Formats: sequence, structure tokens, C-alpha cells
Amino acid sequence: MIRKKSLLFLTMILLVAVCIAGCTTPSSTPAAPTATPTTIQTVPPTLTTAPTTVPVTNTAVTVATAAAPAGNVILHETGMLTTKTYKTYDFKEMGYKFLYPKDKFKITIKSDKPVLGYAVNSEQAGQLQGSNLIPQYQSYSKAIDWGLIEPKMVMEKATDSTKEFTLENVGPLTYVVDSRWMSYDPMYENTPPFSYEITIVKTGGPSTQKFDFQNRTPEF
Repeated sequence: MIRKKSLLFLTMILLVAVCIAGCTTPSSTPAAPTATPTTIQTVPPTLTTAPTTVPVTNTAVTVATAAAPAGNVILHETGMLTTKTYKTYDFKEMGYKFLYPKDKFKITIKSDKPVLGYAVNSEQAGQLQGSNLIPQYQSYSKAIDWGLIEPKMVMEKATDSTKEFTLENVGPLTYVVDSRWMSYDPMYENTPPFSYEITIVKTGGPSTQKFDFQNRTPEF
């Protein structure tokens, strides 16, 4: 009986030992899967350059066109003068034998030296050679001493001047560009010959060259 208990006891000890051995034996750890290396290809980024936009400036080009004078140009002439000369322009030669009241003219004078512009009766224009018919400035004032001249449409010391005139009386007229006044002024004593330009434009007035001398009114 004691022997059976001893065998049973030994058997239990062996079972316990086997169990302990099984628990303490290291379990084999499964091998970790080998990681397949991933090849990463670095592609340099493509730089997209935005097209450079050059601003376009619209430059307005203005073509300056010389404006035609309003009216009918009846005279345009250039010439030379000295301090002892003058030049006459008979309106008859411009197509106007007589000038009437309300006739309008625009006169432009450009000159390298100051000149006088004025109109006189065509008969008196033929007498300007005389010494009594030389306009000159008074030494004690800025007024012109015209002597026996009866001027109309006067332009004083014109170098780049334009004036418009309206006539009040009828008659044949001649326009004069006169530089003789300078011969009385020591400042211009040694003035060489110089150029000038004159333009006369008819801007209004009677359209015909007829005149009723009985009623002294122009016919339109």
C-alpha cells in the first residue's frame, strides 16, 4: 500500500516536471518577413514659368494738321524790307476794287523786325514816297505821328500779330507794310535787311462787288 502511494507520488512529480519544462522552453519566434526595399525615384519638380506679359502701352499719336484760316485767303506773300522801305498791296489786285462797310478782314504779319501795317486810300498809297508821308513814333510819347496819312486797319510794331477789322466806309484801299519808322529810332540805326510775311483773309461782308452810289449802300 505504501509502495503504491510512492509510485503515485513519483508519477505526479514527473508530470509536474514535464509541465514545468514545457512552459519554460522558449518558443521559436516566427521569422519576420523580409521587407522588400522600395526604390523611390526622386523626380525634380518641373518648374512652370509663367509667360512674362509685357504691358502694351497704347501711345496716342496726334497728327497736328494746320487749320485752314476761316474765310477766303486773298493774299499771302513774303518779302524783304529795310528801315527805309515799305511795301504796298492794292486790294484791287486781290479782286476787290472797292471795299464796303461791314467787309471783314483778318490780317497776319510776321516779321523779323517790328513793322507797321495799315491801309490807306489807294490814291494816297501812291504818294507815300514823300517825306511828309512817313509815319514815326513821337519821342515824347508812344503815339504814332502819321503826318498826312489817314490810316485804317492799323497794326503797330508787328512781329507776329493777327488782327481782324470791320470796315465802316466804302472806297478803294491799299494795305501797307512799312518799316520806315525805324529810321527815326537810333536803336534800329544799323538794322540789316530783314524778311516779313503777310496774310490777308476775307472773313465776311458783302459777297459782290457792286455798290449803289446813290443810296451809298452795298448790294448783297
